[in-house]
Amino acid sequence: MSRRAILLLVNPAAGGKVGSGPDLAKDPAKLEPEALVRTLRERELEVELRTLTEDDDVEALARQAAADRDVVVAGGDGTVALAAAGLAGTDAILGILARGSFNNVAHGFNVPLSLDAAVEVIARGTWTAMDMGVARHGVDGADDAEEHPFFEAAGVGLDAAGFGAVELSERRGWWRGLRVVLRALRQRRRAMRLTIDDRSYHTRAPAVTVCNGPYLGMGFTVAADADPTDGQLDVALFSHMSRWEVLAHFARVARGVRRREPRITRRLAREVTVEAVNGVLPAHADGRSIGTTPVTFTVRPGALRVFR
Repeated sequence: MSRRAILLLVNPAAGGKVGSGPDLAKDPAKLEPEALVRTLRERELEVELRTLTEDDDVEALARQAAADRDVVVAGGDGTVALAAAGLAGTDAILGILARGSFNNVAHGFNVPLSLDAAVEVIARGTWTAMDMGVARHGVDGADDAEEHPFFEAAGVGLDAAGFGAVELSERRGWWRGLRVVLRALRQRRRAMRLTIDDRSYHTRAPAVTVCNGPYLGMGFTVAADADPTDGQLDVALFSHMSRWEVLAHFARVARGVRRREPRITRRLAREVTVEAVNGVLPAHADGRSIGTTPVTFTVRPGALRVFR
C-alpha cells in the first residue's frame, strides 16, 4: 500500500526548560530542520517541511494537511498537542519526534524518545488509535461551550492554580507567579461537587486531576497506570491531603518518578463534572488555564491515530 506524503512541522524553539530530559539526539546537527527532512527521505518518505514561527496556527496547519497527508511534529508537548487537536477525528496519522523539555505526550503514548527509533516507527507505518480528553465549561453540555482538548491531563483546584502561576511567570516574571501560588495555599478550602459518570460526590479536596495519560507538566506521574488507549479517563482525587502535601507529592513524582500515595483516591470514568459548591475554582487542560468551574471532562476514545 502506498504511503501518504508527510508534512513535517518543526518547532526550532522547543526544549531547553529547567529540568529537561535527554535530547532527541546527542548530535544537535541531526535536529536541524533540513537534517530531519533528509533522515525521513532516506526512508523513502515524501516530505514537505514547515519550520514554525510564533505566528503559525499549528492546529490549522495540521487540519489542512489531514486531507491528503500525515503530519510529523518535531517539537515539545505544546506543539504536539496543537497538531494532535487538528488531526483528531481524521484519517491522518501523527508522528512525534520528541524534542521538547519533558515530552509527556510521546512518553505517555509509548512513542520512542530517541531520533533513530522514532523515525523507524514512522517509516514502518504502524499506528495505534489514542484517546483524547475534552474539557467543556458548563454542566449541561451547552452547544456553544468552548472545547479544550487535552492529551496529558486536566484538572481543577491547586494543580490548576500551579499551572496558571507558571503561565503568569512566563509572561510577567517569577515573582507574580509565586504570589499566585502563595495566595492559593492560603485560601480556605472550597467544597466541590463531583459527578463521575452517574455517581455524585462531595469533597473538600485541594485538587482533582483528570488524566488521559500517565504524565503532565514537568513529567509529573500522577496516574502511572493511565492508558490513553482504554477509552477512559483516570481521575485522581487528593481528598485526604493538605495543600502542602499535594505540592510535595507533585515534587516527588516529577520527571517520571512513580510513587504510590495511598491517600489519593482513583476512579476510571468517561465523563467527569466538577463544580464548586460556593464560588469558583480554577481549571486547566494540559497546563493551559481554561477559566473556572463548572467544567466537564469527557473522553473521545480512539480519536487520534499515532505512529508507534
